[in-house]
This record gives sequence, structure tokens and C-alpha cells, in this order.
Amino acid sequence: MNMLQQDLFLITLESQFRDIFQTSKAGRDNSEQRLRAQGFIHAGELLELCTRQQVQQLMERVHLEVFGIHISERQPAEARRRQQALQLGDYDYFDEPAFIRSQRE
Repeated sequence: MNMLQQDLFLITLESQFRDIFQTSKAGRDNSEQRLRAQGFIHAGELLELCTRQQVQQLMERVHLEVFGIHISERQPAEARRRQQALQLGDYDYFDEPAFIRSQRE
């Protein structure tokens, strides 16, 4: 494995993760970015430029930088937010398109 290629791959993937999370944080659709990153990761694994563990660690680190919390902490918060909206009858929460809400969960 060429270390320069691996470094370039991981730097590029980090940039893709940052773009995905910043787009999500802004409340915009990031589905195209996510699909592109998934394909990029798959190619990286096939070419042995990354491992699943490296990708997961990188994604977790960038998520923490952008959102200030770990991925595992963010998902339950969105579920609690949805449940609270239902209990309070806060239907404004559901005015936001579902594909945007699901990207935060």
C-alpha cells in the first residue's frame, strides 16, 4: 500500500465527511454527498486504502468537530426531540421535510 495514496484518500474522505455534516447541520439535503462518500469508501476498501475501523474513527472525529457531540449521542437526542414534539402536539417539528429530519437521526 502506498502511504501517500492512503494519506490522500483519508484527507479527501475527511473533507467529504466535513461537507456532509456541515450540510446536515445547516438543515439542507446531503443525500447526494452521502452517496458519493459511500462509493468513495467502498472503492477505498477495495483498493486497501482504508479499513472500516479507520473510516468509522474518522467519521466520529469529524462529527465531533462539526456538531460538538459523538454520533451515538446525537441519534437519541433526535428521537427524544420527535417524541417530545408528539407529546406536546408541536406539529411545527413535522413541517420540516422527513428526509432532512431522518438525516439528523
